[in-house]
Amino acid sequence: MNLFLIDIDGALVDSETVDLECYTQAVQDVLGIHIEADWSQYQNVTDSGVLDEIITKHQIIASRSLIHRQVESRYLQLIRDYLAKHPTDVSQIQGAKEFIEQMRSREDTHVAIATGGWESAAKLKLRAAGIDITNMTFASSSDAMSRTEIMALAAFRAKQDSGVTFDRRVLFGHGVWNKHASQELGYDFVEVGNNGQHHHHIPNLVHYQAAFSQLALQ
Repeated sequence: MNLFLIDIDGALVDSETVDLECYTQAVQDVLGIHIEADWSQYQNVTDSGVLDEIITKHQIIASRSLIHRQVESRYLQLIRDYLAKHPTDVSQIQGAKEFIEQMRSREDTHVAIATGGWESAAKLKLRAAGIDITNMTFASSSDAMSRTEIMALAAFRAKQDSGVTFDRRVLFGHGVWNKHASQELGYDFVEVGNNGQHHHHIPNLVHYQAAFSQLALQ
C-alpha cells in the first residue's frame, strides 16, 4: 500500500504572490514588524514556524498563542480581500485536480494533504482553485511548526483513516524544505514545479507517470 502526501503551495495551487503579500502584511499589521519574504533564513518554513521565529528574534513577550491566532486571522482576512479583487490570482496548477481524483480511486494508494500553511488559509486557497479535498486526510501548520512533524502526523492520521500499514511513503511537493523533511523521515520525494533540481522532478502533476517510473511505482 502506498501513501502519497501532497503539499499544497507550488504542487496543487499557484498562490505565491498572494501568500507573500498577505503574510508579510499580516505580520506588519499585528506586530508592527516589517519582514523580508526570504524564507531561506528560517528554520521551519511553515506559517506557524516562521511566525514563531519572528516572535523569538524580536523578543516579543506577549502570549505566543494569542499572536499566532491574531496573525492567522489577519492573514486569512487579507487573502479573502485579495481574492475578492483578484479571483484568478490563486489558481490550480496543471494536473492537480485530476491527479488527486485518479490517486483517490486507486485501491493500492491512500492520499493525504501535508501543508506548511495554516489549515484555514490552505483550505481557502484550495476552494479558490477549485480543488475538492472532502474527507481527505489532512495535516497542516495548525497542527505543528516543522515540516517533518506535519508530514509524520499526516502519515499517522492516514494510517488511522485507512487502517493499513504503508509500504511506501512519497511526498509530492515544492521547495528544498520539503526535500529535507522527506530525507529526514526516509520518505521518497518528488519535486513538483519549474526549475527543480531534485533527481525526482516533474514540472507539474500531469507528468506523474514519469515520477512513477523513476520510483518504480505502478
